[in-house]
Amino acid sequence: MIRSIIVEDEGRSADVLKSLVEKYCPQLQIVGIAQSVSGAVEMIKNERPDLVFLDVELPDGTGFKVIESFAPDLFEVIFVTAYEHYAIKAIKASALDYLLKPVDIDELVDAVNKVRNEKDIPGSEKRKEALLNNANQKNPHKQKIALPTMEGLIFVLQEDIIFCEAQGNYTNFYLRSGEKVLVSKLLNYFEEILDAEQFCRTHQSYLVNAFHIQKYVKGRGGHLVMSDGSNVEVSARMKSDFLERFIK
Repeated sequence: MIRSIIVEDEGRSADVLKSLVEKYCPQLQIVGIAQSVSGAVEMIKNERPDLVFLDVELPDGTGFKVIESFAPDLFEVIFVTAYEHYAIKAIKASALDYLLKPVDIDELVDAVNKVRNEKDIPGSEKRKEALLNNANQKNPHKQKIALPTMEGLIFVLQEDIIFCEAQGNYTNFYLRSGEKVLVSKLLNYFEEILDAEQFCRTHQSYLVNAFHIQKYVKGRGGHLVMSDGSNVEVSARMKSDFLERFIK
């Protein structure tokens, strides 16, 4: 059995989640419910759970404060929140899972299965470290993003990404180091996560880091010359929006 605790300050929400877990995730055993950061820290120390369902907003702080108190590989985390806000980007960029309230049964089961399957993926122990870096880092250029590859997770700073290129159901990341990393997620997924002030879509197939643009060359749509010498196409449909971003 996978020992689990729920950290949730709303009694009804905690009871509903406990009921869903017991009914649809029989491999889990709920060994306790905490209602605050301090209560969660004490319970985790006493119960040593394998998995924590962690509310983002708690009366005495955020769920991130709970994670700060423990070694990154001590337990797995599934965040639970009622809000699509800044925290979601930090969580998704770190390759950690989350559930939105009210909790959907299928999403709950998928999240639990994902956590179990990904626990031993190389690099997964760095997910919580990346999360804390992103949550505490005010400069988005210094925030990290997890890139899921065939070998495991690679964590890179957003400022080190030159551009991203769609390749079917995958995405190529071109990095400042000269590396090209093939990632097993769609380009649209990363467009939601990466900082919108820093990254812009120039084409159905391209998402570029504005700080790495060296030159725009005119044409029907035109193209960009990036800091690594790459040429990136600008589609005719996206040309106006792209130029408006830089011409005020």
